[in-house]
Amino acid sequence: MELYAGIEQAAEVFKTTRKLVTFSGAGMSAESGIPTFRDPGGIWDQFDPAEVGTGPGLLNTLSRMPEKIRAFINETIRVFLQAQPNPGHLALGTLEQIGILRSVVTQNVDNLHQEAGNKNVIEMHGNLFRQRCLACEAKKPFGREEYLGRVKNALEEMTTFDLPSIMEMLPKCDCGSPMRPDVVMFGEAVQGLYESFQEADSCDVMLVLGTSGVVYPAAALPQKAKESGATVIEINPGDSAYYGVADIRLQGTTGEILPRIVQRIQNA
Repeated sequence: MELYAGIEQAAEVFKTTRKLVTFSGAGMSAESGIPTFRDPGGIWDQFDPAEVGTGPGLLNTLSRMPEKIRAFINETIRVFLQAQPNPGHLALGTLEQIGILRSVVTQNVDNLHQEAGNKNVIEMHGNLFRQRCLACEAKKPFGREEYLGRVKNALEEMTTFDLPSIMEMLPKCDCGSPMRPDVVMFGEAVQGLYESFQEADSCDVMLVLGTSGVVYPAAALPQKAKESGATVIEINPGDSAYYGVADIRLQGTTGEILPRIVQRIQNA
């Protein structure tokens, strides 16, 4: 489909819905300067997920090669500290404000949807800037710059980098126990799975943004929406698993295309 015609068609679909659900993936974060984890330059291109992406692997690597964990944390800080919501994120914030967008289901952990104004966000892989108590499971959000700045300063002041030092660096829960970043590591269950499939089952339009559709169970959401009668619209600069699922497929970045759709809705 020619891009201009696709944008016009998507805008017409959006105008008639109040049950739009967005499903976003790593490609959307990449537009904000966060490399996708598996692509060249991403976290898993630089670090072995078996060494830093699981609880046991993290502890094992820390005991054998502590400087690798320090480098991993420093790289994470560098990448996430400079990220800002891109025009695609801001367009989603506008869609929620004008009453079209009901919810965002995301695989991203960067909090950029919330920073762009979305309030109903289901984070299947957690949030890097929310902490979860290791004892009572209580959760507490932190501001991105506040939290990353705190970790960066703590790393710079450490004379010894080991497990006791890291545990001392972690924020403390009201119950007194340490808290960890509330992100889903390899081998851990995704979050909000039931709520995500409820949204897919009850929406009348699903907007798929920047995901290749290969990480399950999240990747099944657009198919679920389609089976429930929803129109599926995809914006993606590259290939994905949704060629047979999307009713409208627009090739390009979210930041380029979605603001143009929103502009047409607002100018109608």
